[in-house]
Amino acid sequence: MKHTVLTAMVAGLLLAATAGSAQATEVGYGRKLGLGFVLGDPTGLSGKYWVGATNAIDAGLGFTRYGSGFGASCYYDDVGRRRCYGYFDTSINVDYLWQSNIVRGPAQLDWYIGAGGRVLIFGGRGFDIAARAPIGLALMFNNPGFLEVFFELVPALYLAPPDFTIEGGLGVRFYF
Repeated sequence: MKHTVLTAMVAGLLLAATAGSAQATEVGYGRKLGLGFVLGDPTGLSGKYWVGATNAIDAGLGFTRYGSGFGASCYYDDVGRRRCYGYFDTSINVDYLWQSNIVRGPAQLDWYIGAGGRVLIFGGRGFDIAARAPIGLALMFNNPGFLEVFFELVPALYLAPPDFTIEGGLGVRFYF
C-alpha cells in the first residue's frame, strides 16, 4: 500500500506542475461542505466543513468487521455444521484542522495539521476513546473544482488501556 500511496502523491504533484491553466479550485472557497470516503484506519465515510479560509472541521464514521472471512473464528457444532462468528466495530472521529498551501497552480496542494478525538465502539463489547493529531496532504483540482484527494497519518493515544498507535488513510471528498 505504501507504493500505491507514494505513486498517487507523485502523480498528483506531476499533474499540478504540468497541467494547463484553468479556473481556481472551489474547494474551501465557493464550496464549503465535502463528503466522501476514506480507506485505511478507519475505513468509512468522511466529511469536511470549512469554517474559515484556513480552518476546517473534519469528521469520519468508520467501520471494521472482524470474523466471517479471513481471520474468522470458526468451529464445528455437535451435528457437524460449521459456525463462524465475528465482530462489527464502529468509530466516530472529529478533528479541527489548520490548513496551509504548498503549491498553487492548475491544482492546489495543501498540508494540514489538527487536533481531535475518536470514539471506537466495539460491537457489544465496550468502547475506547483516543486523542488524535492528524497530519496530511490535500490535493484540490481546478477541473473538476469540487474534488479533493487526501492522505493523512494520525498519531492517536488511546485511554483505556493506554495505547499509542499511528492510524491513517487515503480518501476522496466531493464538495457541494
